[in-house]
Amino acid sequence: MTDSAFLHSLTDFGSTAVLIPVSVALAVWLLFQPSRRLALWWLAAAAVCIGGTAALKVVFFVCPPDPSLQSPSGHTSLSTFVYGALAMLLAAHGQGWLRKASVVAGILVVLAIAVSRVLLGAHTVIETALGLAVGLAALAIFFGAYSARQPSFVHVRPLFLGVALLIVLLHGQQLQAEELLRAFGFYMKASGAACI
Repeated sequence: MTDSAFLHSLTDFGSTAVLIPVSVALAVWLLFQPSRRLALWWLAAAAVCIGGTAALKVVFFVCPPDPSLQSPSGHTSLSTFVYGALAMLLAAHGQGWLRKASVVAGILVVLAIAVSRVLLGAHTVIETALGLAVGLAALAIFFGAYSARQPSFVHVRPLFLGVALLIVLLHGQQLQAEELLRAFGFYMKASGAACI
């Protein structure tokens, strides 16, 4: 496997085609937990992550604030949010070394995907950093709600088995959301959307 093939394979773990179904699976799993309201918090945080990233992409397509900032990294924002939440859940309900290992693994996965976006030339460092910030903001919303309502015991194994299956089945698939958002941005620009 060449370096480029490896980077493409790595970056595909952050694709919306993988992470949106994983996010839905996590919402369904939360519905079956003692505090079902956590599913609503998850959906609200997901809306912040996905909607915030999409809105920034459209705005920056119309009015880029800087030549190096035209499209915040959706792979990075969604990876930070979803993989960060999975690591948080495993740390919250794991014991001993598993707690620390899950946090370290979550950080490494997110950073690897973020770095792959820059190395592949898909995003600049600042675009990737902005994606990371959006993902962290969404994760903070969910983490705050989960910490306040955290059940004493949950079965995380079914969640992680389902997530692993989804990742294996969907890895390499692509949703062409970026092109749709870019087209919408160009439509707004053509319709006379003014930059501040």
